[in-house]
Amino acid sequence: MGLAAQFETIIERQLNVHAAWVPVTTPYKLGDYGLISDGVFQKLGNIKDEFNVSFTEGTGEDATLSFVSDNTIVVDTSAGAEVTVSPESDIKANITYKFQNDKSFLVKAPIINVSVIENVNQVAQQLKKVDAWRRVYKVVFQVYVAQNPLILSTVTGDTDVTIGGSGSALPQFNIGNASASFSLKTTKELGLNISGKTGVIALGLFKLSLIGGNVSFLGAEENDNVEPENLNEKSLADDI
Repeated sequence: MGLAAQFETIIERQLNVHAAWVPVTTPYKLGDYGLISDGVFQKLGNIKDEFNVSFTEGTGEDATLSFVSDNTIVVDTSAGAEVTVSPESDIKANITYKFQNDKSFLVKAPIINVSVIENVNQVAQQLKKVDAWRRVYKVVFQVYVAQNPLILSTVTGDTDVTIGGSGSALPQFNIGNASASFSLKTTKELGLNISGKTGVIALGLFKLSLIGGNVSFLGAEENDNVEPENLNEKSLADDI
């Protein structure tokens, strides 16, 4: 399983929506539409820009995400001695994650702001009237923006990652605070290392059902297995 598929599984289990890939660094916004291929949403355009479909934007309930892969040992050395702590504990200055397995993940996103399309049914009615619209398309109606998250993944097992605060007297710092400053030291190469930025980590999606064109909210198991460049081929079938 690749990194994108693993991250998708984490987001689905923790937030019950789709992952934004690559997280934080790839811009998404409400009204984006596209396909899911190999578990990754691939944007094709935006319904407002391309089809003149209007919608009402709103704010959803904030979310939080804390995940550490199994078989990870966490050691706190902030007090001058090594003390094993729970993987779900808050990150403190000078804490080491000892990842035992290949492709392990650490995701800390305590502040996630959610924007939403409030009138999804009205949007669906507008899309039904668009001749170029295909029922296989998915539409972004929720955007999850993480404030300064920490997202790491290992390549191989037996990888140690040490996180340190910006000041020696700082007992604890807050990942998710835009002013937080910290350093990372790792014993091996990381597959994914995202920190110090704010961006999209998850997406809520809907589509129009093949029969009736009603709104269908998508779980994270949806996968079109279709490449965007093949959209015009006859072999492409709509979702049901």
